[in-house]
Amino acid sequence: MSISTSEIKPVSPFINLIDVIASPATALRRISEVNRRSWWLPALLSIVGTILYLWVGRDFIAAEAMKQVQVQLSNMPPDQVEAARPMMERFTQPNFIFATGAATTLIGLALAWAISTLLIYLGAALAGASFKFGGLWPAVIWTWLPLAIRSYVQTLWVVITDSIVLYPGLSRFFATGDTTADQASLLYVAAAQVDLFAVWHLVLIFVLFRAVARLGIASSTILTLLYAVISIGLRLLPIAVGGAFSPS
Repeated sequence: MSISTSEIKPVSPFINLIDVIASPATALRRISEVNRRSWWLPALLSIVGTILYLWVGRDFIAAEAMKQVQVQLSNMPPDQVEAARPMMERFTQPNFIFATGAATTLIGLALAWAISTLLIYLGAALAGASFKFGGLWPAVIWTWLPLAIRSYVQTLWVVITDSIVLYPGLSRFFATGDTTADQASLLYVAAAQVDLFAVWHLVLIFVLFRAVARLGIASSTILTLLYAVISIGLRLLPIAVGGAFSPS
C-alpha cells in the first residue's frame, strides 16, 4: 500500500543521510515532498569533499601538470620556450591549482546539479510523469551523495598511499602512459567516469524515477540509461570540440 503525502513526516537531514543509503526510495520521496531544505547537507559534503581532495593532493596534481608542461615545452622552439616557461610554471604551482580547482568545483557542481535536474525533469515529463520541479532538485542533489563519498575515499587514498589516483574508474584499461594523450582520448575519459560510486549514483537516479516521478520499471530504466549517456557525453564534449580544432 502506498503512503500518502500527509503520512510522510519531515526528519533531520542526518536521518535522510542514513536513509538514502539504507532505504533510498523512502528517503528520496520524503526529501522531494516534505524535506526539500535538506539539500544543503549533500551539497556541503560534495563541496567539502572535492576541495579537501584538491588540498591534500595539490602537490601531486601539480607534479603531474608539470610533466605535461615539460612535454609541451619540449615541442616548442627555444625562443617560445623562454617566453612561455614562466607563465606555465606559475599555472602549475600547487596553491594556484588548488585555488582554481576550488573555484571550478563550485561552478561545476552548480551547473552539474542544474543540468541533471533539467534532464530528469524533461525525461520524466516526456514519459508522462506529473510532479513539481521544486520537489525534484533537492532529491537530485541527494542522488549525488555517492559521488561526494568518492571524493572522501580518494582523499583517504592520498593520505594513506602518498599518491593520487592516476587512473580513475576503468581508465587504466585504456591508458597509454602518455598523460597528455590520454586526457585527449574520448575512450579514456569516458572510462574514467565508470566506477562503483557512479553506478551507485545511477541506481539512485533510477530509484528517483520510480519513487518521485512514479514511473514504471521499463521507463525508469530507459531514462536512467539515457541520463548516463548524456552525462558522459557532456563531459566528452569539450574534448571532442578541442580535438576537432586541433592540428592533426
